[in-house]
Amino acid sequence: MRSSLLLASLAALVAIASSCASTGTFRDGVYLGREANYRITPLASPWSRIFFTGNDLAWEGPQGQVVAVNGVCSGHGDPSLKVLTDHLLFGFEDRVVEARDELRLAGRAALRTRASATLDGVPVELELTVLKKDGCVYDLTYTAPPGGFDAGLATYRALVESFEAPGRPR
Repeated sequence: MRSSLLLASLAALVAIASSCASTGTFRDGVYLGREANYRITPLASPWSRIFFTGNDLAWEGPQGQVVAVNGVCSGHGDPSLKVLTDHLLFGFEDRVVEARDELRLAGRAALRTRASATLDGVPVELELTVLKKDGCVYDLTYTAPPGGFDAGLATYRALVESFEAPGRPR
């Protein structure tokens, strides 16, 4: 029951956080959207692709984890990576940012943030990676119940490392 409550809460959060994200097609690791295009290595079993309104891509893990990828190329201004990351944390209560690390992703600076929080009273752990490139903002997020976080972290990080952003759609 807690896992389904967590998944439903995470689905609502991902949909809210990515309400400006485009929808598009995903084939052979390439996402083609109205606003953003990118390439990633899709997650394989035991991860299952799930769908949220207004969300680009998402998968559910075997322990209730959720990995989501979104890109938006308009209407976001030019805020810092920290501000963009903090925006992803809206809706969570009792937020504690445990670490922030700068990294290179798709040839650009990116920010990885590790946090814990509650969502509708349910504890969650998160790792968020945010990147700006060619006027687009890309959010790669991992959210899990505390007992399932470590089990899916390597899978999430491999997806992040596979991320490529060739630029805006023409």
